[in-house]
Amino acid sequence: MRNLELNKWANLAEIVSAIAVVISLMYVGYQINENTGEIRAANRQQLVDRAHEATMSIATSPELAEVMAKASQGAELSLSERSQHRYALRAVLYDLQEAFLLNREGRLDEEYWRTRQALILTYLSTETAYDVYLQDKSRGVLHRDFVEWLDRALGDI
Repeated sequence: MRNLELNKWANLAEIVSAIAVVISLMYVGYQINENTGEIRAANRQQLVDRAHEATMSIATSPELAEVMAKASQGAELSLSERSQHRYALRAVLYDLQEAFLLNREGRLDEEYWRTRQALILTYLSTETAYDVYLQDKSRGVLHRDFVEWLDRALGDI
């Protein structure tokens, strides 16, 4: 008789334990989802900060602003101006590559990635930027998956 009562308590304890495990797993799932959102937001903010910093460096540097303006107008650039322009374009290219990799890893949301896609395709519509891309691609300094994606994207234009 006492054994039967003890058995009932053991069964009840098992049920309570199973419910506690399910609740714990639901909570862990919730926490993971929240953490993923925070990581995506932090990555997006980091990319925004870098783009802002690059934009402000051009805006606050009369010399670099003049180089970028001359380049956008198709004016002749000196050797040093061409170099400055190419380095600025290269910085954008590498930043966009980072956005691609973050998105591929699921650490950047799709909507933000679409804005970055539009930006890189706009940048690469200029001959100089496209040349910078081809040069870095041929040197092997760009991530292979990024190059494959970008070549496909450029082919779709």
